[in-house]
Order: sequence, then C-alpha cells, then structure tokens
Amino acid sequence: MTNTKALQQQQTTISALRRHSWVTAGQDFAVSASAAWLAHLLHHPLYTLKSQMMFHGPRFRFKTFFRSSANEPVRFLYRGLAARLVGIMPEKAMKMQAWTTVGRYMERNHENLTYTKWIVAGASAGAATTLIGCPSERIMVLAQIQKQGVIAVIRSAGLNGLYHGWTATLYRDIVFNTTFFSLRELFVLKYEKRIGEEPQAFARVALGLPAGCIASVVGCPHDVIKTRMQGKKVGSNYQSCLQIFKDIVKNEGPRHLMKGLVPRLIVVPSFMSVFYVINEELEKLFLR
Repeated sequence: MTNTKALQQQQTTISALRRHSWVTAGQDFAVSASAAWLAHLLHHPLYTLKSQMMFHGPRFRFKTFFRSSANEPVRFLYRGLAARLVGIMPEKAMKMQAWTTVGRYMERNHENLTYTKWIVAGASAGAATTLIGCPSERIMVLAQIQKQGVIAVIRSAGLNGLYHGWTATLYRDIVFNTTFFSLRELFVLKYEKRIGEEPQAFARVALGLPAGCIASVVGCPHDVIKTRMQGKKVGSNYQSCLQIFKDIVKNEGPRHLMKGLVPRLIVVPSFMSVFYVINEELEKLFLR
C-alpha cells in the first residue's frame, strides 16, 4: 500500500513538472515574441533602406530613396511591415528558445566547454530562425523592392516560393548568430570580471553593439546574396548563391558584396542588442 502511494505521488510530481516545463516554454516564447515585435517596429525603415541598397547595388541612389520616402513616408518606409511582424515574433522566439535550450544542454553535459557552448548554441539559434525567417523576409523584401505580396508569390510559385533564398538565409543566420551570441557573452563575461557585478540594462545594450557590428560585417556578403535572391520579381529565372556571388564579383566588383553595410551596421546591431535586453528584462519581469 505504501509503495502504491509513493508511486502515485511520484507520477503526480512528474506530471506537474511536465506541465510546468510546457508552461515555462510557452512563457519564454511569448516574452521573446513580444521583444522582437517591439524592436522591429522601431527599426523597419532602416531595413527598407538596407534592402534597397543591397538589391540595387551600384544602381542605388540616395536621392531616389529620399524622394520616395518624402512622398510616401509611412507607406514606403514601412512597406512589408505587417508580414514581417507576423513572422518575426515566432522567428525570434525560436531563436532564443534554441539558444537557451542548447546552451543549457551544453552546460549540463559539457560544463567546461564555455566557448564551444556559445558557438554551438549560437549556430543552433541561427539555423532555427530560418524556418520562419526565410518566408517572412522573402515577403518583406518583395514588398520593399517589387511591391509584390504573399498572394503573388503563392500564385506563381506555390508555398515553395516563400522559401526562395533559404540556403543564403541559412548561411547568413548561422554566421551572424554564432558571431553575435559568442562575442556578446564574452564581452559580458569580461565586464563582470572587471567591474565585479552584473551589467545593468543600458550596459548590456552597449556590450551587444560591438558584437552586433562585428557579426554584421562578417555576415554582410551573405545578406547581399540573400537579398538579391529574394528581391527578384516572382517568376524570374532562379540563380544559386554561387551564381549571384560570381555575378557580383565579376560585374560590380567585390566591394559590392558589402553594399548596404552602413544601414546594416546601424540597424542590425542595435536591433539585436535592444531585442536581447528587452527579452532579458521581460523574463525578469514575468518569469522570475
């Protein structure tokens, strides 16, 4: 009888723990999604500038961009916003969930591999984002460049058309997130050792900026290639990453692989740093 009661209590405890883990995962997801939504809302006009510069390359003119911005400031600068906001919430939530889950697993099973943990967790976060990030960015870039929406993509190429440029997105996100997360954690660790305390929100934003800048430079060529692939009019001939790379180097020059770096350096580091800190602060507020 005693053994039966003990077994029932054990089963009840296990069930409660499972429910708690699902609730916690759901809360983590909601917090990360909210942080992503707020951060992107502030940065979308710069994403429009970045997409225009990367897609048009040497044909891009600031004069034309500013004229369009002045004529239709909201409609032009925020084109593609709705689709991106829908996609970015689950995308960034998946990013942080992958980063946290893989990081915790590595910490439990490979306690001494600090730098390896950051690299593996960062790469996992980058790979996870492409499942949602690729189609939402495809729709955003098409809206920004060609004024085409999701209906045009699905009618012409089906659902597969939403994943046009997935390989380039995967390359970019793995490179960027591995670099960003690893450097950001390294900078925070160095700060804590030197100052002797955990950095506050403003300091964490500041520490994330150089990490984001370095990651943006490293990932810029992949972003240019991705934007060229995703910004092409629906129904255009397909070009692989390698074909686009060779075309840019041959016809425009290698420097155009870094086209759009300036707005990328403005928008991406600040977005990721602000998003990361908002996510941490929301976790403190609702999950602890």
